[in-house]
Amino acid sequence: MSDTIIETTSGGVRVIRLNRPERMNSLGGTLLGDVVEAFIEGATNDAVRAFVVTGEGRAWCAGADLLDMGGVGVGGGPRNPRATALDDIGAVGRAVLAIYNCNKPTIAAVNGVAVGGGFGLCTAFDVRVASEQARFGTIFIKRALAPDCGLSWFLPRLVGPEAAADLFYTGRIVDAQEALRLGIVSRVVPHEALMDEAMKLANEYARQAPSALTLTRRALQRSAVLTLEQQLEFEWTNQRTRLASPEFQEALSAFREKREPNFS
Repeated sequence: MSDTIIETTSGGVRVIRLNRPERMNSLGGTLLGDVVEAFIEGATNDAVRAFVVTGEGRAWCAGADLLDMGGVGVGGGPRNPRATALDDIGAVGRAVLAIYNCNKPTIAAVNGVAVGGGFGLCTAFDVRVASEQARFGTIFIKRALAPDCGLSWFLPRLVGPEAAADLFYTGRIVDAQEALRLGIVSRVVPHEALMDEAMKLANEYARQAPSALTLTRRALQRSAVLTLEQQLEFEWTNQRTRLASPEFQEALSAFREKREPNFS
């Protein structure tokens, strides 16, 4: 059985199902390498316009598989001891970067438990939609570990430094409604409606102008590290290319003709 189930819909949504339900979709086996490959390939595949990742079974991802740490240490990366020792970001880092750098909208449809590295992985997504059964926790401190999967970078940006510190220092579990209040997720839906809601969002994103989506995503990401003046320059550079683009001409024609644009 494959550790991931991957399909791309006719509307351009790549759906990735983490498929180690017996291990709560923990980061072992080939799961991380599969995720990296699916995002890297999809990033340059014009048939893919958005991503949705969910989990099979009762978990989204329970973090490192403590019975199969090799999947975290080498999945999709160096496989000999010397190379592993010199590996600065690890397989989990490559997975985070593949998601964050893919240039297309990403949605985590969090169906259940997302803890440790699994929590970190889902914070790399643009949008998180949670089932009412979702649970989140840093838990690293409970295992005498430090954060990974980018969680120490993403979480303070989502919830603020003080709330992030509390979540890290206690390792406590928060339910879906508290995650919504904290800003970890954008919405909470009934469990049976989770994928319908995630796919509705993904299809809406996928209908937008692809290049404009990419530049919008880059602008949002760079706003975290640029000054206002640098951001204004980045925005205007993008806008000049947009005004001369075929996508803008199609959007303008559709507006004048009172129809939906077709960004084929």
